[in-house]
Amino acid sequence: MRHGYKGFTLVELMVTIAVLAILVTVGIPSFISLMNNTKADTESTDLYRALNYARLEAINRGASIRVTPSIANDWTSRLDIQVVNAGAVTNPVLRVIAPMATAAAVLPKNIANIEYNNLGALANPVTAVAFSYTRGTYTKAIGVCANGRVILGGTCP
Repeated sequence: MRHGYKGFTLVELMVTIAVLAILVTVGIPSFISLMNNTKADTESTDLYRALNYARLEAINRGASIRVTPSIANDWTSRLDIQVVNAGAVTNPVLRVIAPMATAAAVLPKNIANIEYNNLGALANPVTAVAFSYTRGTYTKAIGVCANGRVILGGTCP
């Protein structure tokens, strides 16, 4: 009577390892790209939401609200959303937005802050602002119109 062998042959094992190596070689760069794009999408959406939050708070409170980067003109640094009190030494902070990854870049760099008036329109600067978020090959436009409206993935009309 013949006894069958249990287990895999060396050839079957080598073929399986070769197929697995090919899948890993192809899959890892795609996975890394997917992770980078997801991180970039999250960061650009965080900036969009911060600007929208500031605008809504300005309307709800009937007061000026300012979004200021913690490092002058660096919109990838921590963002502070503050109520603007004329003559006050410090303005109360409503929300703090975490800094972006070091690989990100947000242009233009000549804008010190975004301020909304009590109607939700831009008070500073008085003209529309077009932010360009870039991380690696991922780029997204964020427009802030003069009326205060924030547009993700586009510019003001």
